Amino acid sequence: MDWDFNNWLLVFVRAGAFLSVLPLFTMLNVPVQVRVAFAALLAVLTAPTLPSFPFARLGLIGWVGLFTQEALCGLLIGFVTRMIFFITDFAGQLIGNEMGLNMAAVFDPVNGRPTQVPGLIMFLLTCILMMSLDMHHWLLTGFQYTYTLAPIGGAHLTAPLFDEILSHTSRVFLVGVQIAGPIMASSFLVMLLLGFLGRLVPQMNIFAESFSMRIVCGMAVFALTLDISAQHIINGLHRLPEDMLRVARLLQGT
Repeated sequence: MDWDFNNWLLVFVRAGAFLSVLPLFTMLNVPVQVRVAFAALLAVLTAPTLPSFPFARLGLIGWVGLFTQEALCGLLIGFVTRMIFFITDFAGQLIGNEMGLNMAAVFDPVNGRPTQVPGLIMFLLTCILMMSLDMHHWLLTGFQYTYTLAPIGGAHLTAPLFDEILSHTSRVFLVGVQIAGPIMASSFLVMLLLGFLGRLVPQMNIFAESFSMRIVCGMAVFALTLDISAQHIINGLHRLPEDMLRVARLLQGT
């Protein structure tokens, strides 16, 4: 199809909003210029495949509303694709708390905020699996296909869409607890054993001994169950393209 600057501009808005919430593009070591250039390139590749939008009947308010609509559409699609990172971050926080590392935060140079070591490990594991499974290419393909389900100017907020977002949010807590479940169980057993030892040996300082035992047992269980955690992450990554398209379909109201 012929080149249309207006189409390119609207695709650029949706692509920029989409990339602005993807973890791989929101890192501190990724300059803003790179994100803008990548969004422009994605718009160049996508805009020629779309039919021309009738812009002549739009006034200034219509243009502003259309830009806002496309930006919100990109943010919603990007928010859904970021859910797997919310899951691993929540699981890392639970694991760190159960291991007694909640006061031993380290600075995350990737995201520029303090975090716990298990959370940083889970984040890096998710990034490695995402690139290894070629999911970044699938996400870009899914983004282009969203225009088939939710074309320019065809996105609307509906009640089923809010229900879908709510179900994704509830999945964050469910899968996060499933990932951190073995460490939570081992921490409970350690504290239960220390409680019995405290009854048997009153001279033992249970409070002081519990820190080292929770960390050692937690690290051992965390290492042994890392492949199970990776499988949960892989399952979530495989769902991302389908989740994107489902949100795009609900944005259209179907």
